[in-house]
Amino acid sequence: MYQNILVATGGSPWSDAAVAYAIAIAARTGANLRVLTVLVNPGIYANPDVLGGTEFVVDIVEKDGQELIARIADQAGQAGVRCETFCRWGGVPETILHTAQECSSDLIVLGSRMLSGWKRLRLGQVANAVSAKAQQPVLVVKRPPEVVPGSPLGRRLLVATGGSPWSDMAVDYAIDLASRERLSLCLLHVVPRRRRWGREVDDSEGRQLLARAEARSIHAGVATTVVLEHGDVRSMIVDTADKQQCDAIVLGARASAGWKRMMIGDISNAVIVTTPLPVLVVKGTAQFIRLVRVANRT
Repeated sequence: MYQNILVATGGSPWSDAAVAYAIAIAARTGANLRVLTVLVNPGIYANPDVLGGTEFVVDIVEKDGQELIARIADQAGQAGVRCETFCRWGGVPETILHTAQECSSDLIVLGSRMLSGWKRLRLGQVANAVSAKAQQPVLVVKRPPEVVPGSPLGRRLLVATGGSPWSDMAVDYAIDLASRERLSLCLLHVVPRRRRWGREVDDSEGRQLLARAEARSIHAGVATTVVLEHGDVRSMIVDTADKQQCDAIVLGARASAGWKRMMIGDISNAVIVTTPLPVLVVKGTAQFIRLVRVANRT
């Protein structure tokens, strides 16, 4: 399913988790792995009187970056994964996106911290910017996989559908992934708990959406569980993934333009910062979304 995977690392524990996950996926799928570390210009932090000038600091940063990706290349090699490394200066999100396009990556893997309190209101700036602007699917992870490289990374996926073209796209992507990796699938639709003139919102549309998605999944030979919930969408996605013992969550997101590309959707963002599970954000262009819409009508 994947041929070229890009993982970005800065040496933090959460980026180490992303690296471990990317190596595990590459070992499982036979994909090529590209490892990128982005070097940030240290000039604004350097104190020439203490450090001997900016050039000295630049040399240290470059050396540390090269040592970091060399260690990861050794780690990938031990897992039997083909690996290419990049150590580049620039803005972090922009460099990740540029490298992903340059390398024809079909998956970007990023790490994110486990946050609490008010910090959970927004995703880390790098993961947010990359997830919002990337043309490829972006996998955001917070902890390393608990399996050896090459083994299945889980048994069950959860994918949420709301009837939008991008959520239909996520359903199709999840079905394909589950079919290829022989995973089971939990299809979820959440009816927001709102009232109209004292009555609960009709959930018949949600049942129809789930029935169509279930039919596609069963046709692909995927063992499928269907769940209809009422309440807060973000909370129900996270809670259902836990109750159904899912190993990852798949969400769809629009490929937006202009200022809207500064952040991913509120639901995707809220799920990512709340769940400890890996979250795969599947993106689609307007043309691809139209194709999905037509295909699902036939």
